[in-house]
Amino acid sequence: MKRLLFATVVLSMTMFTSAMAGPLLKGSTADASHYEDAKAVEAPRPEIPAELHEQCFKSCCIARFLIKDDGKYSVKLISSSGSDQVDDIALDTLRRWKFKPALLDGKPVESSRKIRVEFQVD
Repeated sequence: MKRLLFATVVLSMTMFTSAMAGPLLKGSTADASHYEDAKAVEAPRPEIPAELHEQCFKSCCIARFLIKDDGKYSVKLISSSGSDQVDDIALDTLRRWKFKPALLDGKPVESSRKIRVEFQVD
């Protein structure tokens, strides 16, 4: 029996604020800025079509989210899985995600996040 395994979308690398030109930390720990990463508040899994269930494959792609201070975002693939169909499934799914924006000292800021999406069908 074939089964589908979709490894959880792995968030990798760190967030960074595009609005920040200087360092986040100031002279001492007492007056350091506080930064919180943007958080995915809704992250649906992809729907794998039946024809892909018949194939055994393992692949991944990497996408970059540019998240605005209001939580709206754009996403694009920066590396392919090697399959246009799998890339399209990944992008369609990632476009349905919802985010709480990153915060710097309690105020929403723009940020970027790179993620790795892994697919495995055994």
